[in-house]
Amino acid sequence: MTELRTAAQIRRIEAVAIALGQVTGLELMERAGRGVVDAVFEEWPELKATSHRAVVLCGPGNNGGDGFVVARLLKEWGWEVEVFLYGDPDRMPPDARVNYERWRGMGEVSPLRKRSGSDVVLFIDALFATGLTRELPKHAIEFAEHLFDTRGSTFFVSVDMLSGICADSGRVIGAEALLPYVDLTISFHCPKLGHRLDNGVRDSGELDIASIGLEAGLRDHPNRVVILANPPRRRFRKFLAKYKYSYGHALILSGPPGRCGAARLVARGALRIGAGVVTLGCPPEALAENAARLDAIMVRPWGSAEGLAAAFGDERINAVCVGPGLGLDAYGEQMLRAVMQAQTGA
Repeated sequence: MTELRTAAQIRRIEAVAIALGQVTGLELMERAGRGVVDAVFEEWPELKATSHRAVVLCGPGNNGGDGFVVARLLKEWGWEVEVFLYGDPDRMPPDARVNYERWRGMGEVSPLRKRSGSDVVLFIDALFATGLTRELPKHAIEFAEHLFDTRGSTFFVSVDMLSGICADSGRVIGAEALLPYVDLTISFHCPKLGHRLDNGVRDSGELDIASIGLEAGLRDHPNRVVILANPPRRRFRKFLAKYKYSYGHALILSGPPGRCGAARLVARGALRIGAGVVTLGCPPEALAENAARLDAIMVRPWGSAEGLAAAFGDERINAVCVGPGLGLDAYGEQMLRAVMQAQTGA
């Protein structure tokens, strides 16, 4: 199960912890930035092995402050880091301004309208995240899209929430988000509602939750939690096609009537863990039994091995489960032989 919270609930938990002296805003920002860097290195271990080039896009609020921490930590790791700022540094919140000045002691801050160079391996979106309530500035979108369109092997990462996506609804605020999608989103404490709803599901990529030490605050607000089942983890870097076969087609073969329950359980399990399409194949006489008990799963009758063999001409089938209730009779033997022949090409 997963706990989901609104952006306002998380802000309240942070504010209470700071007011009680349990932590400072600067400490939270430092932990958040370190959590982002740790998550990036865990997701792509090859980036930890040597130095690379990164672009960090910082906004005028605390999310931008997180971005300055990320830039500093990458710089200390030996990376070449370019930092771009949207907004006036003199109007930044105090903690974000401190990290802005810390970065200024290490590197430059460029205006957002300036274009970044090539060979960028990592792009960090620390523009607005959960605090955004208005449409993104057009030139910020153009800046990010320039990198996205020439990305090559660039990995795109968002801090807390892809800028332009509502943290509570998952919908795009205004015309478009900062990027069509990111490879990885690192959020803090727990997922926000927007990570699991609407465009937030599709565009957030892999979601990693970094602890910044406020678990006690989460436990103190049990009535402000939305509980959902854990969704399947899906790699969204290859999601541009945006159709169900992008996630694979699983085929489960069942046996005769009265012995199909296990196959139905497997079919539901395949759908649950993230398969885009699931088909249950069965003898014709078992079609009605399976169709009456399955939703969101296709059911196809195969009365002969030849019919099943023909089905394997569909290259979208990339996972097959043989065995649950199939039986040891002639039908089961024929189906198994057809599967083995399809695997070997014989």
